[in-house]
Amino acid sequence: MIHKRPTQTFTLNKQRLNHIDINQLKANNKPICHIYKTHGKYHYLEIDFITCDWCLSSKGQAYLQSKLNMELLTTWLKGYNLKLNYTSVGHMTIYLRADIKTIEFLINELNVMSRSNAYWYQYRIGNSMQYIEREVGYVSPIKHVKNNVNKVKA
Repeated sequence: MIHKRPTQTFTLNKQRLNHIDINQLKANNKPICHIYKTHGKYHYLEIDFITCDWCLSSKGQAYLQSKLNMELLTTWLKGYNLKLNYTSVGHMTIYLRADIKTIEFLINELNVMSRSNAYWYQYRIGNSMQYIEREVGYVSPIKHVKNNVNKVKA
């Protein structure tokens, strides 16, 4: 059980974070959650749990990746290209290349998930790193097949 995980902890920062911002996140046991790049209609989101002592459990990764995959299918139908390395939900990091609406969807889902301990794992206790079980119920991100924007693969 995680005792220090805050609720409603995911807040989007629309600019790159500096050292002061990152130190504040560490002090509050909150993850990095920012748009680090914008290119045309795409926003690049990074969520990194390195600034806190908790991360997604295997159940949390599978649940969030499956929800995100369904949302990304909608954005694909709107003409957005899906890239493998930018649609991934990992235990320690999440990367997303999408429109702002999809990014807001993901952050809202994370805040809803923050109410359940089953979706989270305490990976650091003091200075000691804990083992993270990564293979249970893993869900793959979706992507375009061999640069063919007309086909999507899970």
